[in-house]
Amino acid sequence: MKAWARTLKMVVLALLVAASIVLSYALWSGNLQGGAEIGLTETETIPYSTSPSLASTVRPYEIDIRAGDAYTVVRPGSAAYAAWTAILMGLRAERPQPIAAVPSGASMSVVFQFGVPLDPGIGRPWLGDLATSVGAINCRAIVLTPGPGSDCSVVYEGMDSAGKPQLIEATAPAPASALVREASRDVAEAPYAAWSDFEGESFVPEGGRMTSYVYAIAEPSVMPLVQSFFVNPQALTRIQESKTVTIWTDGSRAVQVDRGALSMQYEDPNASTSPAHTEDYIAAIDFLHAHGGGPANLIGFDLIGMLTVNLNGPTYAFSQYVDGYPILANRADYNFEIDSGHVMEFDRPLWELTKPIRASEVPIMGEEALVKALAKVTGTKRVTLSTFHVELGYWPSTQGLKAGQIRLLPVDYVTNANGGVWVLNAATGELVAGGLS
Repeated sequence: MKAWARTLKMVVLALLVAASIVLSYALWSGNLQGGAEIGLTETETIPYSTSPSLASTVRPYEIDIRAGDAYTVVRPGSAAYAAWTAILMGLRAERPQPIAAVPSGASMSVVFQFGVPLDPGIGRPWLGDLATSVGAINCRAIVLTPGPGSDCSVVYEGMDSAGKPQLIEATAPAPASALVREASRDVAEAPYAAWSDFEGESFVPEGGRMTSYVYAIAEPSVMPLVQSFFVNPQALTRIQESKTVTIWTDGSRAVQVDRGALSMQYEDPNASTSPAHTEDYIAAIDFLHAHGGGPANLIGFDLIGMLTVNLNGPTYAFSQYVDGYPILANRADYNFEIDSGHVMEFDRPLWELTKPIRASEVPIMGEEALVKALAKVTGTKRVTLSTFHVELGYWPSTQGLKAGQIRLLPVDYVTNANGGVWVLNAATGELVAGGLS
């Protein structure tokens, strides 16, 4: 072959290789849309997060206080919450004994409500020296009442493996009279109406107020998050399901990103032979830390303890709290389905609250106004409150707002034993959403 022909052939070959590289890069970087794409992507790593901390997610989601016939609810972030949790963690309970029922007739009671059962592993900060004995009943609530003499009675409420309620009572040296005065002061400052219902108890403030917000939100970088779920993130298939929905998969697991709903869902149906953790709750926290983390205001709930109705039945949901109130929408939660330490499904919002843009204080419906609102939305002439359970919190919405903003509306999240759900504007009683959120 002549030298000039050989040179021409090499030039043509080099041009073909260069064109192939350019086209491949365009394809795998997402510049060519439509259909399924298989190829190499540039790996972007994310650092291991430490937020939220395990301890902050395993804390009382509320503290229900009764003094005589009056009630109040103490919420995370308040001075009263800090005072009561410090009292509980400082108690040295001893002599635990099983009992048949919570002692009646006490002048006051303080109930610390937890979203997950306090087993000996995650519950030790709250159970103290009784973690081993009390942790066996999967404690979900701790009740303080004035005990004999100057002591305080501590009752741990839980259930055994068969789902049967279990109670353990202990005593702790504590100034019972001081606890009674503290409870009476808290009840007088923020009175609530209370009633028993099919879930346990409901509480609504009397003359209460909440803040309605518009918050700025930040969206995490998506590709580092997506790639963090895969062993070999350099070789993924991308499927563009719609204008806003994209699926990434390596053939064994998948991640769906919905830009319209600002949500991400991960699925891995493959059974793990060697999970990193045998305790599911620890596995969830570790998984969250390894895949972008979450805001520090999360509190954990299992399926029994969840405050909202979620037919997907996640093993755990980590709910966001603002001003001590939960955001009562499943799409705002960090949800996990876990089997023996293996995370089979995980979904999370692709937004985090940063700072308030607008805030306005609004009055909240009391018991009488709530009865009227329920009568209107249910079409019932006579409403019996004991057939409804109410949770007070926030409802997120981006409707009518600029990109990068979200509204947090104070709401009453109302359910009944038949599976009905009504989300009511807590200030006006108007129906915000019905069915399942």
